[in-house]
Amino acid sequence: MLLKIQNENLLPKGSGGDKPSLDHKVFLHFFLTRERANVPKYIFRHMIKTLKDSQTIKWNFIPYGRLISEILHQGEILNALKKVITLLMLSLVQ
Repeated sequence: MLLKIQNENLLPKGSGGDKPSLDHKVFLHFFLTRERANVPKYIFRHMIKTLKDSQTIKWNFIPYGRLISEILHQGEILNALKKVITLLMLSLVQ
C-alpha cells in the first residue's frame, strides 16, 4: 500500500513496472525508519537529472510538472512575468 501511495503521489513516474526502483526503496526506508531526509533536495536533484537525461535522449518529460506549476502559481511568478512582458512591449512600441 505504501508503494502505491508513493508511486502515485510522492515520486515521479519512472519506466513503469510493479517493482520498486532504488529511489522508491530509499524513500520507503526513510519513511519507515522515520529518519530525517531532505526531500526538497532529493526532488531538485531528481529534476536536474531528468532534465539532463531528456536533453540527451530527446525525451519530452518534465519531472514534478504539477509541483512546478503550483510553485509558479502560488509564488505569483507568472503574474510578475506578465507585468514584465507588458512593460517590455510598451517600451518597444514607444
